[in-house]
Amino acid sequence: MKSFVSVALLFWSGAAAAQVEPSANLPSAVPLASTPLAQTSSTGAIVIYRGSSIMGAALGCPIRYKGHEIVELGRGKFAEWAVPAGRYILVNGTASVEVSVLPGETRYVRCQIKTGFLTGRADLQIVDEESFAAHRADYVQKPVSSPF
Repeated sequence: MKSFVSVALLFWSGAAAAQVEPSANLPSAVPLASTPLAQTSSTGAIVIYRGSSIMGAALGCPIRYKGHEIVELGRGKFAEWAVPAGRYILVNGTASVEVSVLPGETRYVRCQIKTGFLTGRADLQIVDEESFAAHRADYVQKPVSSPF
């Protein structure tokens, strides 16, 4: 029983640590106005998507940057976010991912619902363009909210 409690405490402290706001010296981001990506020589983009899997159909996948919700993705949704080149730490309730964007570069992040203890949990993963492009026609775009 003690080991179960210890593991539960470690899990909860890890989940709390994933929600810690990143340092204030990270670059600010600009929401994307339209598709295709509106990039300049000093900006890049982050495409965040969630597949159409039945797993976790009732769960949303809220994506936050510096404590502000950028977008909440349901099944089969994606969002494109134009950002200045730099480092971004995207978080949700159970996971985080660091995304480094170079000028003119587009990075892809997938939100995947996995099984959890009592309910599913959202996992964030950096993926390649081909993973997104294979199902792009099946996804519906959602607007990005500016955290600033």
